[in-house]
Amino acid sequence: MDRNEMTVSPFGLEAIEGSDAFEATGHMIWNEVRDVLRDKIAESEFSRWIEDLRVVAEHNGEMIVAARDPLAFDRVSSQHLRVIEKLWAAADPAERALKLICWRNAPADLRDLVDDPWAVAVAPAPAEPQAPATSSGAGPAMTFDTLVTGPSNEIAVTLAKRIAAGLPAGTATTLIYGPPGTGKTHLMQALRLEAARRDTSRRIVYLTAEEFMSAYLDGVKARDTSDLKKRLRAASILLIDDLHRIAGKPGTEAELYQNIREVTSNGGQVVLVGDSAPGDAAGFGQRMRSEIKGATAVEVAPPDAEMRREILTRLAGHIAENHPAFVLTDEMMQRLNNGIRGPGRELTGAVWSLYTEAGFGDRAPTMEMLDRIIRRHAGEQREPSIDVIKRATLKVFPIAKTDLEGPSKMRGFVYPRQIAMYLCRTMTRKSFPQIGRAFGKRDHTTVLYAYRRMDGDLGKDQELTADIARVQTVVLELMESGQI
Repeated sequence: MDRNEMTVSPFGLEAIEGSDAFEATGHMIWNEVRDVLRDKIAESEFSRWIEDLRVVAEHNGEMIVAARDPLAFDRVSSQHLRVIEKLWAAADPAERALKLICWRNAPADLRDLVDDPWAVAVAPAPAEPQAPATSSGAGPAMTFDTLVTGPSNEIAVTLAKRIAAGLPAGTATTLIYGPPGTGKTHLMQALRLEAARRDTSRRIVYLTAEEFMSAYLDGVKARDTSDLKKRLRAASILLIDDLHRIAGKPGTEAELYQNIREVTSNGGQVVLVGDSAPGDAAGFGQRMRSEIKGATAVEVAPPDAEMRREILTRLAGHIAENHPAFVLTDEMMQRLNNGIRGPGRELTGAVWSLYTEAGFGDRAPTMEMLDRIIRRHAGEQREPSIDVIKRATLKVFPIAKTDLEGPSKMRGFVYPRQIAMYLCRTMTRKSFPQIGRAFGKRDHTTVLYAYRRMDGDLGKDQELTADIARVQTVVLELMESGQI
């Protein structure tokens, strides 16, 4: 075999048939290394940083091991890599070097060849019970506890919990749909982990559409798809992610359809995840369209402002557990919330970029760093005018513009006025004096007081937090309609 050839499989590295260099697979050697390392370091350190590493490929004579995210990569590189390399060198008869990479920053050609190593649940042999999978890496594990729940996903979360608990969930086939980056895969992984935790005898099979297609095509080439059929049809719960990727592939679709019918006929539960509602699922044949339309369908929508803030709070807190200098102030979170308008995945991506910008969490992030990250992720952002923020406030609160700008100190006028001032400060680059002049030529100290009061109560006062989110949403709607 050419040593420059990259050897991968949907489930990690496999032995190369007929190659003398492979006296043992990468996984076997890695398991040996991990077993030795477990005895050398604290269990908490092992479970938090080492257990979640994945062997993903061999390339140019190097065995590539991936850390899930920059935080894990940084920790393993600085604290454990030297010992891991020595253990690997002693255990690998092929004398291959070991290379640690951060999966989030992996080269495009590698990511194209290897599916997300943490999104694959390798099914055990049929005779063996399924053990609950663990996910204890540096990034928060994809469990129900770490999933931010709110109006956009609470029905889907409730349904997934019922399936995991073995409770009735409507039809035997469920469809969870929504746009990319809204947490559907997190929900699937949480379902898988919880179902395995509750009942280890249940056989849970999780596959992305790409993995299913790869396994099916391998079987077609070998003229034997029986292994795939056995694996899927024995499932108590069959989870298929990214269903839309199978659209337009009749042979693959027919194979998946037959397996779905077999699983449900045997009393199993099937959960499909896609990007379209049942009526909008295009590219499928009649039988699959009927299966999709007959499923219990629930939507996962983009998170609202409160959920986005909670996503930021949890991730920042998670990073700060090991990097106390990494503190996001309320103003930073508000700026991130305003500047990154994409789904939750884009929001967390911006936080990880800020973590890297801040010396991998060793320095406190600054507003200058944050602005660079926002520009990098979202491009140059337009900011609303003070007039647009005023109009948005008047749409949410039933008061007149003269009341918003006037001298009255009645709470019904002061409260929306202070919210408007706060958003003028957080959504624009206007100074306190500029904002004061725009609100009845008030002194800048009045604006400063309003800002500090709103900022101090945000997150603590639920009514205030909701009202600020409502006005902010209207501001963004006005901007999207061309009003800035």
